[in-house]
Amino acid sequence: MITVATAENALKNIYLDTVIGDINTKTNPFLTMIEKNVKTVSGKDAKVSIRSGSSAVGVGTESGDLPTSTNEKQVDVAVPLKNLYGTFQITDKALKTAALDPNAFASLLSGEMQNLVSAAQNNLTTMLYGNGKKLLGIFDSTNLNTGRDVITINSRYIDNFTTGAAITIYNGAGSKVSGTTTTVTVNVPARTLTLSTAIASHKADRYYIYPATDDGTVMNGIDSVFEIAPYGIDLGVNPDLSPYKFVEGGTALKVMDEDAVLDFMEKYEEHCQGSAADIILTHPTVKKAIFESLRDTRANIASTELAGGFSGFTFNGIPLYSDIKCKGGTLYALNSKSFAMHQLCDWSWLANEDGSILKQQSGKPTYSATLVKYADLVCSKPFLQGRCANYAANQWKA
Repeated sequence: MITVATAENALKNIYLDTVIGDINTKTNPFLTMIEKNVKTVSGKDAKVSIRSGSSAVGVGTESGDLPTSTNEKQVDVAVPLKNLYGTFQITDKALKTAALDPNAFASLLSGEMQNLVSAAQNNLTTMLYGNGKKLLGIFDSTNLNTGRDVITINSRYIDNFTTGAAITIYNGAGSKVSGTTTTVTVNVPARTLTLSTAIASHKADRYYIYPATDDGTVMNGIDSVFEIAPYGIDLGVNPDLSPYKFVEGGTALKVMDEDAVLDFMEKYEEHCQGSAADIILTHPTVKKAIFESLRDTRANIASTELAGGFSGFTFNGIPLYSDIKCKGGTLYALNSKSFAMHQLCDWSWLANEDGSILKQQSGKPTYSATLVKYADLVCSKPFLQGRCANYAANQWKA
């Protein structure tokens, strides 16, 4: 007869490796490409050397001085590892229903594992395109009222807000469009927030809401590289570490077409002293605009398969992949070899004191198990990364 112990054994010895593989290699091609590093972990932190420049290569006379790497700079940082969780739940009724049928039991666990993987992939991808802060909500400029202090947000975000919460609002280019403001009222049925201060006029058609105070629980993402002080580094003192940020400065929102991306890539490659990107990431609307621009000029569009079995096409010889979690009107040119997932260990089940992983929830006929990973994403060479922003998020409306 199948019992809780049988379920635990299956989770540990049958499903764990599959779950780890699906999360690590089938979430996003960029995450599949980057290194998993356990050597940098010391205590609760990852100790990482953030670098700029390159080793010296030069020419000289037979008896002359050897070339020196005077342009290379290194800043050592300690990045706290984040606690990444995924929770699996199963009811006692479901367990007993499948107890006498091994096939039904296997089907039950497989279905729950798929739900766990999907949830983990969704959360990881959201954090991947983030800046290390919890994303509370997204709304478009069309969801601002005339006073600019009442906004309507997507229904899946409304539960993130409570009355009196302190928030800050940014556009896709990472610029604040409000100082710290608070939610005066939260109308869940109408999906509206009334703010204590109006949102300033800004060249943007999509906005992103974050808590005013970072609680340090969210994994660093790609946008963390483009913050004012990435990983706590003062870029004013260390300008050589700065990534390339291209912010379109015209008065009207524009479509990010082939010409716009080529202009950005030219400036980005000049900043990096060569073609450093091995992947381009963007939003599907931007990908569509670029594709249509290439098609209109009858350019050869070559499809490509990316790490993890994902598909895309090449732009200027570099694979381009689109993801709905990427900020609208934004495009990243990234050197994946500069990034690493610094982790204490890979995904594992969180064990109770007696070594068991399934625990009955207090007062409920439900068992749960928690998948955990202590890790954070860090870029060791921010100067090799580029971001192009301030274009129309809703490209088809531009």
